[in-house]
Amino acid sequence: MNSCYNRLYKLSGKWVYFRYLLFAAVSTLGILNCRAQTFPNINIEKVEGEGLSNNYIICINQDKNGFMWFGTREGLFKYDGYNFKPFKNIPGDPGTLAGNAIQCLYAEKNNLWAGTIEGISVVDINTGIVKNYAVPSSTRVNCIFPKNDWTFWIGTTVGVYQFNKKTLIWKKIKLVENDPSTTSIYDDKKGHTWFTAYNGFYCYTKSTGHCVFYEQYLPSYPNIEHAKCAGFCQSNIDSAGNIWSGTWDGGLAKFNTKTLTIKQWFHATDDLRFLPYKIVTDVLPRANGTIWLANKEGGLTIFDPLKNKFSNFPVEWDSKDNISGAVVSLFRDAAGTTWIGTENGIFKYDHYDVHLSKTNILSKTSSGLVHTHSSPTAILKDKRGLWWIGMYEGIYTFDPRTHILTDKSKAFGIEPNLRVFNILQADDGSIWFSAGWYLVKLTKQPANKTSYKVEVFKSPAITSTICQLYIDKEKRMWIGTHKNGMFRFDGATNKFINYNYHEIGTRGEIKEIHCFYELSKDSMLVGGVSNGLMLLHANTGRYEKIDWGNTPQVPADISINEICKDGNDLWIGTEYNGLLKTNTKLVKPTVLSVANGLPSMGITSMQAGNNHDLWMLTNSGAVQFSLTDKKMTIFDKKDGILNLDELNALLIEKQGGVVIGSRGCFYDLASTHFTKNIQPPKVFITNLKVFDDDHNVLQRQRIELNYDQNYFTLEYVALNYTQSRLNRYAYRMDGLDTSWNDAGMRRYISFANLKEGTYKFKVRACNNEGIWNNSPAEMIIVIKPPFWHMWWFYVIIIILIAGTLYFIYSYNMNQLKIRQRLRNKIARDLHDDIGSTLSGINIFSKMALQNTKVNEGSQELLERISEWSGKTMDALSDIVWSINTKNDTMDNLVARIRECLAELLEPQNIHYTLNFDTDITQLKLGMELIKEFYMIFKEAVCNALKYSDCTGIDITITKEKHRCFLTVSDNGKGFDIQTVKLGNGIENMYHRAEKMNGKLQIISKPGKGTTIILSFNIPRFR
Repeated sequence: MNSCYNRLYKLSGKWVYFRYLLFAAVSTLGILNCRAQTFPNINIEKVEGEGLSNNYIICINQDKNGFMWFGTREGLFKYDGYNFKPFKNIPGDPGTLAGNAIQCLYAEKNNLWAGTIEGISVVDINTGIVKNYAVPSSTRVNCIFPKNDWTFWIGTTVGVYQFNKKTLIWKKIKLVENDPSTTSIYDDKKGHTWFTAYNGFYCYTKSTGHCVFYEQYLPSYPNIEHAKCAGFCQSNIDSAGNIWSGTWDGGLAKFNTKTLTIKQWFHATDDLRFLPYKIVTDVLPRANGTIWLANKEGGLTIFDPLKNKFSNFPVEWDSKDNISGAVVSLFRDAAGTTWIGTENGIFKYDHYDVHLSKTNILSKTSSGLVHTHSSPTAILKDKRGLWWIGMYEGIYTFDPRTHILTDKSKAFGIEPNLRVFNILQADDGSIWFSAGWYLVKLTKQPANKTSYKVEVFKSPAITSTICQLYIDKEKRMWIGTHKNGMFRFDGATNKFINYNYHEIGTRGEIKEIHCFYELSKDSMLVGGVSNGLMLLHANTGRYEKIDWGNTPQVPADISINEICKDGNDLWIGTEYNGLLKTNTKLVKPTVLSVANGLPSMGITSMQAGNNHDLWMLTNSGAVQFSLTDKKMTIFDKKDGILNLDELNALLIEKQGGVVIGSRGCFYDLASTHFTKNIQPPKVFITNLKVFDDDHNVLQRQRIELNYDQNYFTLEYVALNYTQSRLNRYAYRMDGLDTSWNDAGMRRYISFANLKEGTYKFKVRACNNEGIWNNSPAEMIIVIKPPFWHMWWFYVIIIILIAGTLYFIYSYNMNQLKIRQRLRNKIARDLHDDIGSTLSGINIFSKMALQNTKVNEGSQELLERISEWSGKTMDALSDIVWSINTKNDTMDNLVARIRECLAELLEPQNIHYTLNFDTDITQLKLGMELIKEFYMIFKEAVCNALKYSDCTGIDITITKEKHRCFLTVSDNGKGFDIQTVKLGNGIENMYHRAEKMNGKLQIISKPGKGTTIILSFNIPRFR
């Protein structure tokens, strides 16, 4: 008998009281007879993901966002349900962790505190920025406990420190004279703070400042005299105020803070019926009163204090799926999932996961009951509740109460080891099954409840195993074989009718038949291996190949295993091409594949359920497919199914139960308690990748990108750890999309060539049950325009353009003024110098003619001098007039024209008219146009005066839009343009019109007068 003692030290100022207490209750404790059981219906799942570089998981926590954090011997890791992100110490880099050996974790608001051997590191959970705080004495940090918003109590290997994160001041908390290594700190909500140290428990009362020490001596195994356990490990306090603590070598301890008594449960022998192992490194009280234990090499252990019972999930060192390392740490997250840290990775128990009830099949042998490893191939629960099981070895009955399998082959006179793939019950209660190539009928004997009349039928045409039996609505029995095609059994004559088909098929005939479905009395659908879907017209025996084309999704020689009907929909399970949906009209089917949630493209068995659903067996698990919401629920290893490739038999009970037969066992979904995960997942936008650069955008509300960063990828995640691979996502980019886009299971979306502007990206997700989060994660994304699209750039450009235009205008105006001054100077010089000289020559020549008697030759010469000097004066007058800048307007031109007409026509008594539009008088044509215009006018008038013998001339000047028109018409004799040779004057007129970029048109006929029309564009800017 072991006795547990404690010594109480009371510390207050400088006095110490010491006394011994003997706990009578514990003195009779002895070795507690607590038989260790295996977990019923609990499945532990290994957590997989890229990025976890160290498998020794020392501590676990969850931040306020919902991300999981794991402390290891080689760094800290953040987990989002898919991948791990590492945080490690890099020597010389103060922005990394203080140390890699993470001892404890504490989550608060936006930070995660990590205690290491080298100090404390605080990680901002949104930005990932790390700050480090050195602990006095450079000691290892074992636990972190918040006293208030600013003060933490830090448990270390040399006692407890108080740390103010605002002032960064450390203060030693003196518990006893010798500072103990403290592993846990917690409040009991009654004004006391409890400390677990390697040598016992401390109680600190805030109101008095007193600290009481309860030293505990616990025996270790093997119980050496005077030896005690090496110390207390992690502990926790339950709702009743009991401190549950793991120990090193001493098992599990419970310290009652009210009675100050302690109980101990420990591994007393090598018999694992007791607590499996002596080292308990972590404890986790649950709301249901059970205590979960990290039992080191013993595995995961659950202790029920009310029943005083241990249940154990042992370590399977070579397992790839179950716990395969010593259990070190435990943590329960906000959703109720229990995370298990081991020396070989992370495992978890999720209460939302479906844990199938497994029934092992026992077989009677000469040496007693043994666990059979045979696989059921067919299951029937008859009308009396008796289970019939078909196996590769024959026909059996099964008692679900005793789990005993009874071989009936010998009793029924059936050869041993004949495969039984089908068992049916007809409406009359008879049992039909196939055994190899035999068809067997069992009829209940009225006189004996346990005896049957056995009838065996055989056809010489059937030499291979019967694969399928089917009874249609007309009670006809249809038979599908492995190599001999299709038959119908006539129960009246006991004959087999052959329905073989030899015209179509990759093998030249239909040989292997796997399924039937009756559409009508004359129409039977037939599916088999490599022949596609066939329609048999039963009355004539004619086959019809259903032609859906030949595509990779639905090849012409598709292999079909099952056909089910729901309403007007037909569902076809195939060997390699997934699930097909058509209808009774056999339209081209819709294909459901792994992209729609199937775990495999091969469906080996399928039946319609009782809740508008389909149940399917595949080589990757069982599937429940809800036809209402098109949701697929997969049952595989995570749900306890061990041999996924040996799911061969399926039974749907009328009461709603579902039974799956596998190697050596049945999985029963009817007796399993399903807990639906109704919590919609939180969604976070985690990363922005611009080209090859990653940017952490967690909890960022707004981000701005340059115009050349408009090709980027956004990554997001839903924090639902229950079957996270079934999380689905939808996104929407406001400013680009008008509706939600289904992203499926993809956790990223890329955008390319987004135009400048402001966008709002939204993403939402649904959990494994299809429950959507209606509060999407949002982030505003601003694509900044290039500088040449900024308003200030436009202002600068406008200023530059305006300045340039003003400069050009000013320059042109200055040049124009210079030209005008030059023109005016030339006009004055011509008029004053050359004009006066020519006038003098003309006057002197006339005076010489009047006053001098000259010979006839000299007189002619003087007359010619006088004539040419007069013409030169006229021409010079015109040039001087055109050069003068005052005459650049049409107003002055019209006045000049009027003077010219009066000077030329009035002496000849020729009538003339001058008409012009009043709005042309303000036109400013410029020197060149004015000159050419006037010279064309003058030439036209002079020609009319010289050659037309006219009595009237009409001049019209008009303006139409941007063109000006000059029309000179006379009523003279006219001429034939085609026959008359044009003189220099007319040629010059054409040449001048061309210089004006204008058009000259001469209209004349003999006796009809002549009309000359000049048209040209009016300059827009002058």
